[in-house]
Amino acid sequence: MSNGKDRVEIMNHQERLAMFQRLETGAVTDAMVQLGVGSWMEGVYPTSPKMKVFGRAVTAQFSIVVPPQEPIDQFQLVSMCRPGDVLVWNVPHRGNICGENIMHFLGNRQVNGLIIDGYTRDKATIEEMGIPQFTKGISIAPVPRNCRATAKDVNVPVSCGGAVVNPGDYLFGDIDGVMVIPEASVDDVLLQAELNMEYEQRMEQALNQNADYEGLQKVFATKVLLKR
Repeated sequence: MSNGKDRVEIMNHQERLAMFQRLETGAVTDAMVQLGVGSWMEGVYPTSPKMKVFGRAVTAQFSIVVPPQEPIDQFQLVSMCRPGDVLVWNVPHRGNICGENIMHFLGNRQVNGLIIDGYTRDKATIEEMGIPQFTKGISIAPVPRNCRATAKDVNVPVSCGGAVVNPGDYLFGDIDGVMVIPEASVDDVLLQAELNMEYEQRMEQALNQNADYEGLQKVFATKVLLKR
């Protein structure tokens, strides 16, 4: 195993998004393990199996809002995002907090997706839209009408699927689940994941050629890790 690859210089947001677009989640999760960074959500999966989400976290914590607190509705939360962001909501009530209209607005704003520690509705329509949405499941019953976020609950650390998501962290997920990558580590994770993809291509080629164990060992030796 080689350790001769230097760490990457800082990338900008668009460069990161472009790398996420071409990477596979398996390569990224391996990179997180190799570098000892990040965390994984449990029980949060896409509304449609083909959905893939990646981008920078904009977070919100929902709760029961009572006067004099002023609630922020879901459309306002979407409006706070920039293109390429991913909304992450913690909703501590069993009932839907989102439907097709919110997802339509989210897509119009070029937000990359919505991840909810909570539930959604309008599954069939959202599947047809294809706008990435990841949740704990489907519920036709709504949350209480005053289950909302307030100004102080936006862009704060939230729990989603048991993982802590900080504003500015990067999310990456597909049918296998969702990963949380700290912003300070994302460039290293992306470069390591790219190296992992190259390694997996060599491994796939060897397996397609019916390589024996000795042949696979030669491929094992080509795995490259970033310098510590």
